[in-house]
Amino acid sequence: MIKKISQVLHVILAVFACFFTVAFCGSVIIQIIGRTFLPRAASWTEEVARYCFIYAVAFAGGLAVQGNTYVQVDILTNLIPPSFKRIWAVFLNVLLCGFAVFFEVRCAFKFANLKARLVSTALEIPMQYIYFALLILFAMLAITYFLEILSLITGGKVKETVLQ
Repeated sequence: MIKKISQVLHVILAVFACFFTVAFCGSVIIQIIGRTFLPRAASWTEEVARYCFIYAVAFAGGLAVQGNTYVQVDILTNLIPPSFKRIWAVFLNVLLCGFAVFFEVRCAFKFANLKARLVSTALEIPMQYIYFALLILFAMLAITYFLEILSLITGGKVKETVLQ
């Protein structure tokens, strides 16, 4: 059950991250074409590229947790006996999930609400839509860390560091 939920979440996050990455690239290409071949470049392309990049990172954060691809220092982890690694992994995931929930509840809502009256320069859209990416990022981090905790508790394999 946990594995199935994690797979569905992985697909959803990957689709949105890919969509915003493609939109980012498209906006940059339009900007390059406009600056190179046209007398005037569109003023909105830089903002669209920036906002698409922000949303791509927000959705890719959960993917990084699922794939265990965040940069990490594994010197301490390598010194831990194999029998203790599961407990250590659960402890770290609980700590990181708590961190994500803390920022979701305490900071992100306040930050997004404070910026509610601001409007972007070129697109003239409320900035709260842009800062909504913070809520997505921390929610996806909390959910994926929680699923990792459940997986480890129910006997799932402890993931090894991908980057070595």
